[in-house]
Amino acid sequence: MIPPKCEQELSLPCYFFDVNKNLRPASFFDLAQEIAVQGSAMVGAPDWVLKDRDIAWILSRMHVRFEQYPRLYDKVLLQTWHSGISGPLYTRDYLMLDADGNVLVRATSSWILMEISTRSITRVERIFDLMSPEPQCDGRALDANAPKVVWPKGLEPEYTVGHTVQYSDTDYNGHANNARYPVWAYDALPLEMVRESHPKDFYINYNRELHPGEMVQLAVARRDPSSWLVEGTRDGMQNFICRVDF
Repeated sequence: MIPPKCEQELSLPCYFFDVNKNLRPASFFDLAQEIAVQGSAMVGAPDWVLKDRDIAWILSRMHVRFEQYPRLYDKVLLQTWHSGISGPLYTRDYLMLDADGNVLVRATSSWILMEISTRSITRVERIFDLMSPEPQCDGRALDANAPKVVWPKGLEPEYTVGHTVQYSDTDYNGHANNARYPVWAYDALPLEMVRESHPKDFYINYNRELHPGEMVQLAVARRDPSSWLVEGTRDGMQNFICRVDF
């Protein structure tokens, strides 16, 4: 019988924290990535099994809400579960709880199945024999799936910065790891703001993969006084876009 949730008890290491001794927002993406690998194995569809079918999990969208920020060396409980199917997307939710069971972070993610050889989206039904399309348990971490992030028409970027994908940005699939994109985006924001403010919501959409040596242009703009956009493009095509609400 499959457990209702995949869980990890963690003592958060010092290198996950910022100058204010709060968890760096991008560090949550690292933790979520690791437990998602374990969670997909728990429900019967791990990376290594899908690879034999020429399929891979690809993260499409994610929304992370920080209710409270974990502090240096806090002990936390990280949970994840398969929360169903929405059209061509598999959804996976996350909770991070403190030692008293209070919610620190809520998140939801949406995943596609990609055919590795053609780099095209494949049908969700291809793994129904491995894992049930039904949710692993009742309840959602957030009320809605991660939304599509759109750059408003007429909004001009305040500035752009370039980033060349490095060896340290890549993962075992040979492309830029999904947890690195929030790092680039957050680093592109004004330093004085990110040192003094903490995001409430972090939304990101992944649209095209990037490989070592490729240059991505990061366009930065303020949507309103408490919300910023960062869009990454290459050769005029959007690779990713994120919205950070403070």
